[in-house]
Amino acid sequence: MASADTLDRERLPHKRAPNIDTGAQTMADRIPLIALTLLLAGCQSSPPPAPAAVTKTLAYTCDDGRIVRAGYPDTDTAELAFDGKTHHLHIAISGSGARYIGDGWQWWSKGMQAWLAPLKSGESYASAPGVSCRAP
Repeated sequence: MASADTLDRERLPHKRAPNIDTGAQTMADRIPLIALTLLLAGCQSSPPPAPAAVTKTLAYTCDDGRIVRAGYPDTDTAELAFDGKTHHLHIAISGSGARYIGDGWQWWSKGMQAWLAPLKSGESYASAPGVSCRAP
């Protein structure tokens, strides 16, 4: 006669062992996945470069007849073009308006009015009166 333990085992439903992935995939099994990954990675593109900053240029007519084209690529820089040359000036302290100095010149603007004055050697504040210029 069978023991009670044996009978209980016989009455229980038999369970199959679950499908266990042994991780025994070969490199040949993985090649399609690797190829697809590389293909998709090659399709990604980097974003387009940011456009260069556009500098607004104003044309000033000065009392001496000269035309000064002033551009401000950033808040600390003024680029002045006059007499066939371009001059790069940097921001300087002013009581009112915006004052730029450099390359032997002082450019002081407020609104649509500006003053252009030469700087003597060693000056950071023009001693010459300069010329008044106005933008339209």
